[in-house]
Amino acid sequence: MSGTAPSAGPTSISAEASQSMTAREIDEALSALARCSTVLLQECEAEQRRMEELDALNELGIEQCAGQQGARYEADPVLLSVRLRLANNNAKAHRTAAREYVSWWVDVATMAWKSAVLGTPLLYARVGAAAPDILMTEEDLVVVPKADDHTRQLVEFGAFLAPPLPDSTDGHDDDHAAATADLAASSGLLLRRDVAGEVYVVDDEFPEARRRRLWGGFWVEHRIPAMPQPDELDSLLARTPTGAAKRLRAAAREVLKAAMAGVRISELDDGDTPWTSTESAEFEKLSDMLDQLTALLAAYAQAITDCLPAVRAPGTSQGDTPSIS
Repeated sequence: MSGTAPSAGPTSISAEASQSMTAREIDEALSALARCSTVLLQECEAEQRRMEELDALNELGIEQCAGQQGARYEADPVLLSVRLRLANNNAKAHRTAAREYVSWWVDVATMAWKSAVLGTPLLYARVGAAAPDILMTEEDLVVVPKADDHTRQLVEFGAFLAPPLPDSTDGHDDDHAAATADLAASSGLLLRRDVAGEVYVVDDEFPEARRRRLWGGFWVEHRIPAMPQPDELDSLLARTPTGAAKRLRAAAREVLKAAMAGVRISELDDGDTPWTSTESAEFEKLSDMLDQLTALLAAYAQAITDCLPAVRAPGTSQGDTPSIS
């Protein structure tokens, strides 16, 4: 079919990274993530304010130049436009970076919570699995889930039928090749060629691909890390003191509500008819909710971080706990 892949590399984790973290080490790691997330969120807010300030100045300049022949081509207004473009790019890049970084904190906090409840070890390498902008060693990549076999087979078969080529050739199905490439990317897979030119599929090692394999549809569709499923959440909350459980439940609910606001916004955008006044008001409300999603993720991660010592306390249990709804 598609080419035979070279050796997949190490199948066991390195000795150093396979060591379990102590409770103290976990708390220190989460404390550092909390501190750095706060700094990045503050920088994100500063970039957003600068963008809004420049936008306001630009709008004012447009109004003042209205009717003045040639005024819009003068040096100062053009410089302001350049600065506004740069500020927009910076603000967007900071928002993206903050979401990725805070999501990493959520991931580590969630794994630490599960470790505290279930008594399973949290490995050093697993802490780095969702870290932005950092490559992992081949040995440590073992902790990152692989794409499921069904998806891998679909990608391999798609690549066999229409290999993704840099330029089109006679009989080459560009749409099929693009669909195959999209499925590979969304699944955290990478299409490569062997020395004979045959295409084969490997697990992508880069941070975005790792996030997609770690969190699946949560990240691909909503840009949030995977949240515990209802049954799993019940089990986790049942081992969490009542006060902490209420805080965690409320924090998780707010994250999910904001994520679903994004789904509803997409539904409104896909509509063919003009919005009613009610839909316009709904859009504004939903947009405000979605804008808060990164901050809500940080609040959720902070709640888990704060509650871990109580979860670890001997005999911690609160009985049956209702799931999020």
